[in-house]
Amino acid sequence: MEMMQMGSWKNWFQPHILERGRTYFDEGRVSDLERTEDSYTATVEGTEEYEVEILLDGDSIEDMICDCPYAEDGNACKHMAAVLFAVAAAEPSKKKAPAKKECLTPASLVEKIPDSQLRPLLTELVSADEKLYRALLLRYGKTSLDECMKTLRKELTFIGRQYADRDGYIDYYHAGAFSEAIADHIQRQTETLLARNEPLLAFQAGVDALREYSGYGIDGSNGEYGLVMEAMEDMCVDVLAATDEIVAEKIFDLLAGCAKSDQEEWFVQEFASQMVFSHFAGKYFDEKKLALVDEQISALTLSGKKDYSSEYKIEKLLTCRFDLMKKLSSPKEELDAFLNRYTSYSNIRKLCVQQALDEGKTDEAIRLLEEGKSADRDKRGLVAGYSEWLTDLYERQGRRDKLIAELEYHVFVLSSGGMEMLNRLKKACAPAQWIEYRERYLSGRNYYRLELMESEGLWERLMEAVAAAGSLSILDRYEAALKKRYPNEMLEAYACILTKEAAAASDRKRYQELARYLKKLRNYPGGAERAAQLAEDWRTRYIRRRAMMEELRNAGF
Repeated sequence: MEMMQMGSWKNWFQPHILERGRTYFDEGRVSDLERTEDSYTATVEGTEEYEVEILLDGDSIEDMICDCPYAEDGNACKHMAAVLFAVAAAEPSKKKAPAKKECLTPASLVEKIPDSQLRPLLTELVSADEKLYRALLLRYGKTSLDECMKTLRKELTFIGRQYADRDGYIDYYHAGAFSEAIADHIQRQTETLLARNEPLLAFQAGVDALREYSGYGIDGSNGEYGLVMEAMEDMCVDVLAATDEIVAEKIFDLLAGCAKSDQEEWFVQEFASQMVFSHFAGKYFDEKKLALVDEQISALTLSGKKDYSSEYKIEKLLTCRFDLMKKLSSPKEELDAFLNRYTSYSNIRKLCVQQALDEGKTDEAIRLLEEGKSADRDKRGLVAGYSEWLTDLYERQGRRDKLIAELEYHVFVLSSGGMEMLNRLKKACAPAQWIEYRERYLSGRNYYRLELMESEGLWERLMEAVAAAGSLSILDRYEAALKKRYPNEMLEAYACILTKEAAAASDRKRYQELARYLKKLRNYPGGAERAAQLAEDWRTRYIRRRAMMEELRNAGF
């Protein structure tokens, strides 16, 4: 990149990138800011931690480096901008520091306003701020209920227009403020309508606000939906606390209608379902919940949809129905009939298995689990759960052949269970049979090969496998077991990998890590000489990497 003066660095960033950098700085995401002789370095917290280096030549910026994906193509990224904002803030000001200002709360500030000036000032503020005007009008104006609702709807529409683009989309930069404004609106309108003793209207207005919110396309990547959902739940709790049984029943019916309506946005449906099943107790409401669940199950069944989302919903509903049946003390015959009807669904199958075990019918439980392995064979996670359950039952029954067969299936067919299942297989087998299983496992590309070698004390094979893996993290993982047994081989394995890592490294964080490993090599016999050789080789090959040269010097090389 071309040289630029420190005073004009903002010109090198696109406006939205610069603004994101400012936001990151304001949010305190810049840490470990350090000034060296010819650079600034810092860590910036984004989707992960990124290392930034600003290279200097006198009062000019020579280059900027960041290890984020966006900067890999030579772009000036938000992390660089955040660091430069931090640098600007850290530089001592040439201006005289202003006198320390008194920190006033809103209440203490109002106390300082003379009574004679308070009303004229408030009139001026209300005239200039439509939002403040509407808030005071709702609280102190003698408006009819219809006028009150019109004002609230007008405010809701105004919030959307304030943040959305012409296509009704709320982008990343405005999503948080928009969601906060909607949540604040929900809270204020709830307080206003409850003060007028209109709990049902307060609830309906809250749902209308949620519908309005759901109608916009929103970049909610920072969890803004949760903010509005929390405000809605608070609204629901406050409204229900202010209602009698008749109004509570009406609110339940409104929620049930939202939960089962295909015309509602998913966000409204989700809110309604959560409120129905978490805020209405007693036999009367449990019976209404049962009727709602039956309608939803019927609708999903008739739709014929077999996608993952539909399957998940119906299993959740079936489990919910079974719990409601038990709460309503349904006869055992009805519970059994329900379970038998829906055994093909995995959640219900598990309930059937547990019920069979509770009744001492172990063979029936085993039959259901074996059927589940076949019925859900395309769902490896479910089948692994069935299989593990079967190993427990076979072990409890003392059926050694069945146990070994199931463990073999779990380990070699499902590739599941890790060392726990391998150790159980070893315990169940005769020594010669175990060695056959062990060698079969080690001959494949299985995840726990190295751990099994360590567990079995196969040190030479483990050393070969660890060196062949070409990974510093794997070397570190098994260093304690191998260093004393194979010090020379471990030293050379580290040296080989560090050579490759040095060629690929491109930021100060990686250079610091490489330097730490060089110091670590000194603890091996002949390691000090080997580390010095590596450092000398890097100084020759990568002399233009100033940050690497600095870190090598800092580490004593």
